[in-house]
Amino acid sequence: MNETAAAAEQRGRALLELGRGREAEQQFRTALAVTPDDPDLQAQLAQAFLLQDRYQEAHDASRDAVGAAPEHAFAYSILSASLAGLERLPEAHAAVRQALALAPHVAGLHVQEARVLLAQKKPTEALASVAQARALDPEDADATAVQAAVLFELQRFGEADAAVHEALSLEPENVAAHRVKGLLALRRGGGASAVQAHRTALRLEPTDSGARQGLSLSLKSRNPLYGLLLRYSMWLQAQPKGLRIGMAFAPMILIRVLRPFEGQLWAGVLLGLVIASVVLSWSLEPLMNTVLLLSRDRHVLGRPERLATYSYLGFAGAGIAVLVVGLTASIPFFSTLAIGLGLWAMATGSAHLVRPGLVRVLIIGAGVAAVLAAVAFGGTLAGVAGLAVAALVVLLGGVAALWFTAFA
Repeated sequence: MNETAAAAEQRGRALLELGRGREAEQQFRTALAVTPDDPDLQAQLAQAFLLQDRYQEAHDASRDAVGAAPEHAFAYSILSASLAGLERLPEAHAAVRQALALAPHVAGLHVQEARVLLAQKKPTEALASVAQARALDPEDADATAVQAAVLFELQRFGEADAAVHEALSLEPENVAAHRVKGLLALRRGGGASAVQAHRTALRLEPTDSGARQGLSLSLKSRNPLYGLLLRYSMWLQAQPKGLRIGMAFAPMILIRVLRPFEGQLWAGVLLGLVIASVVLSWSLEPLMNTVLLLSRDRHVLGRPERLATYSYLGFAGAGIAVLVVGLTASIPFFSTLAIGLGLWAMATGSAHLVRPGLVRVLIIGAGVAAVLAAVAFGGTLAGVAGLAVAALVVLLGGVAALWFTAFA
């Protein structure tokens, strides 16, 4: 390596330490132009891509590094991180295991394995990995912070809280520890302490999506109803799958049971409360996101949350307009169409919570529903008969969309 390449590599490493991925990339490209097959440079270029969330390019560069030097533990570590970013978690775990086989005494690699296992929803195995990391380096704040996250996932909240305090005593500006501190505060009811913890995490790492999402939840939890719903949701997620499914069907079963008694005051009131709670549970998330969009904290909402909120407002606004026109012009089936649009509003308002691989199904369904609703509304006003069936399809589709969103 000549002096130009060596100087570029040195500058690139310094820029990586500062978190300036794009500038570091330029320096490593300069060095690689001189020595294109250098595995160290390829691995460091991959790390620069990781800092920019360019996971596919990081994967390709780290794969080249591994190919050039099969015993390069750092290259396997970067490869694992890129695979995790691409959500190829089993492969990410295999890659970090390769790194550990080459460097079993590096605590950071055990921490990385724990993170991958936690992402795979294997907290017990993750706890074993983080215990190995802490045995190798008891003063590693990252290992302690990941231990707190794993303990939180295992619902060992007291131990998680103690681990957070230990991590922050080792490194007061540890982002992961502040995130878990915020999650623990959310579990206790949210409010100012949850907001402060996540604001600190986001200040320390402005591109951290977990801190941004945590701050969004914390800000919304200041609403008492949202806070109550959030605590219920966190409790429900900790329950066995059978109970979670049963609770999803509970409102429908209760409504069915109360139907024969709806002429009685007590049953009517209880039935109204059940329906109101269902509507509120589906509408509160997009409504609070709307409030955030209108506040100075709008930046905490990512693109998926914004699009879901706009979709909610669009369907809800259309439903209200259809209902008003239907009542004014005495078109009975417009009420059916309005209810259907309301159901689609609630379903699409939670689209950002749907797993990435399934959200496309919801988007396609929403597009079809919007077209059918427009045809039914415009065609009826233009004098076309027989469009009530389109309104019924929108309604039934809305019911299906709600159930799809609940389980997706």
